[in-house]
Formats: sequence, C-alpha cells, structure tokens
Amino acid sequence: MKLTFYILMLLIFSTNCGNSQTTNSQENLTGNIQSDLKELLPNKNVQADIMDNVLQSPRQVELTKKIQSAITENYEWFLEYMKTVPIGEPMPYNERLGVTKEEYTELMTWMNNVEVVSTGKENIFIEIKDDLIRFKSHNKLAKLDSLTIDLKNNTVNYGQYKMLFADTINVTTDKNALKSKWKGYSWKFEIPKNLDMADFKNRNTLNVIQYKFTIGRIEKNGKTYMSLKGIEFEDGIKSVDFELPVQF
Repeated sequence: MKLTFYILMLLIFSTNCGNSQTTNSQENLTGNIQSDLKELLPNKNVQADIMDNVLQSPRQVELTKKIQSAITENYEWFLEYMKTVPIGEPMPYNERLGVTKEEYTELMTWMNNVEVVSTGKENIFIEIKDDLIRFKSHNKLAKLDSLTIDLKNNTVNYGQYKMLFADTINVTTDKNALKSKWKGYSWKFEIPKNLDMADFKNRNTLNVIQYKFTIGRIEKNGKTYMSLKGIEFEDGIKSVDFELPVQF
C-alpha cells in the first residue's frame, strides 16, 4: 500500500532531522516575510531545476521494500511504535521492521546522507502585482498555475485551500537532502489540524487533507528552494498525492 510507504518515508525523514530547527532568527534573509518573498521570487521568468528524484542504489531499494512490507503486516504496531520516538531523534531498530540490525544501520546511514537531484528543467514565469505573486508554468509544474501568494495577508492559496503561515525555517546543518544549510518559511493547510499517528490508525476510514508550501534560500549556492505538496485521503482512498520541489 502506497500509504504505508508514504508514512514510512515521512516519519523516517522527520525523525532524522535532529540538527534542523525552527527559529525566528534570520541572517541571509531580513526576517520580513513580505520583502523576503519578493527577493526569493523575482518578478520575471526563471529556469528551475525540478528536484524530484533521490539518488538510490538497488540495494537501498531492496531494504526499503523489506521495511515497507513489514510495516504493511504490522501496521498498527508501527503506528504505536512511532509514538514512542521523540521528535528530532532517529527511529530505533526493532526486529519487527523486517530487516536485521545490520541492514537497518545500512539503510539509516543512507537516509542520513540522502540527496535529491534534478530530473529536468522547466521555466516558471513569476508575476508580482497588487501584493499578489502568481506563477505560470507547464508540464510537471503546471499545478503552480493554481498557486497564489498573498503578501498583504501572509497566506498562500492553492485552488480552494488557503494555507496559513506555519513556521520560520532555519536548517543549521548540511546533513539534509539539499546538502546545505538553508533558511526560509512555510505555510500549511490541514484537516484534521496537528496530524499525529492516531489520525492514520484506521486506514479504511482515513480522511486527511494537507497542503504545504515551503520556500527559502540555500546557503551553498544562494538559490531559491521552493516546494508545493499536497495529499488527500477520503475514506482511505488517496485522491491527491504530489510534491513539486524546485530550485532556481
């Protein structure tokens, strides 16, 4: 089940971000969201790298599938197990994860060094007018056409969903998928609010809507990183599942 794999990847990545934190401190950015967004999103056409692939060997694919299969068989146990993992700490090994301790260590070593790479380029036209930032693109990035940033109200709208400001981001280590420290902001819309493991307990009645927009500046190259992602489940059936990470 793709849901199981989604949760697995989400939680493994989130529990291994102990060196990342959120803070109100900004160095490269001014801390003024309105002016920072205008800096990060120039009023012009940009060529963006689509950062939607992860470097992964056949061995890593094999081990990931083993864990995915084990979680499918022990789904309720896995949800309870994840509740015991403190935020910011790695998920400890358990034999019910379907791999040996050595295999798990091997996979987690890769997870700690995971790197996203570009699968191609696409032009994005960015327009700033009347305190609104709009986008125009094509192909993989066509969903950006439904995205609007409202500078005056500090909201990000995607279709019918209004994402409210969620956090200031300050990633203080290069041990992440972007291989760099970076700073930025995020906005989020979700039902139910403050999702936790209990919301995923009954897969057949799962009802979740979550949209998140993230943007920031990558320290190592000064580029803008931007990501729009959405996921929707209705009565356990997934109707929306996408992520559009770009760098320009």
